[in-house]
Amino acid sequence: MNNYDKNIYIPKELSIFHSNLTNSAEQAALLNPIQQSCYLHESKFAGLPLVLDKMEHPKDINNNYMLFLAQLNFSEFQLAQPFPKEGILQFYISQRCYEQVKYCSENCYFKVQYIPLSEDYLHPVQDFTYLNGVNFEHFPMRHEMKLVVRTQFEPVSATDYRLENYFENELMNASITLDERSFQDVYLEIYLAAEHKVGGYPYFIHKDFRKGSPFLQRYDTLLLQIVSNDEQGIMWGDSGIISFFINSKKLAQLDFSDIYFHVEEYE
Repeated sequence: MNNYDKNIYIPKELSIFHSNLTNSAEQAALLNPIQQSCYLHESKFAGLPLVLDKMEHPKDINNNYMLFLAQLNFSEFQLAQPFPKEGILQFYISQRCYEQVKYCSENCYFKVQYIPLSEDYLHPVQDFTYLNGVNFEHFPMRHEMKLVVRTQFEPVSATDYRLENYFENELMNASITLDERSFQDVYLEIYLAAEHKVGGYPYFIHKDFRKGSPFLQRYDTLLLQIVSNDEQGIMWGDSGIISFFINSKKLAQLDFSDIYFHVEEYE
């Protein structure tokens, strides 16, 4: 795909940087949560997951059922490689997840699992009474929401460590508008990337945890980002962010055994 196929929004203040922005652009699927009941196989936040007869609902190391956070049915997406064209990806977090991750997100109890496309989708588990009594005290969502997906290309986000690969550090504080706003001011306003999404570039409240660490930079693909939104009934701690990262090669192989779960709050 050449750069002209990457149709991205560029404001007039940044038009002289068209080439840099286009060269950095990556595909992303923006997720719009709509409060309504969903079928078990659909893409959603919260509610009830697709559980097949031969599957078990994930448990944490304390043998407690995990809480169903999100489900992505890739047949509803239009993402190219390394993302799959079909199948369902599910995200679960422990009932004690919040207290575990507040200061040490990489030690959170969570589960990401992939369900290949199968005729078994037609025969899911319907009885979820086994979840009666689970603790939703710290769960970040108030209700089930269907996900409406819109795919686009987006430039490197304002807080991604790779921003410096496309723009000189000296440019950040340089005035680029008639009202003397800096490049950084404009970029933060336009390309903050603080949305629910799959793919593309992430948003960080404080800093990109991967900066300066070749080991952590292997988590180069944003698998899912959920941001706090009071109107949608989504709130993690103090307006926090929930993000899952994966290596692109492992994603292409449908290997979800190595996921980095990242949480940030305004503290």
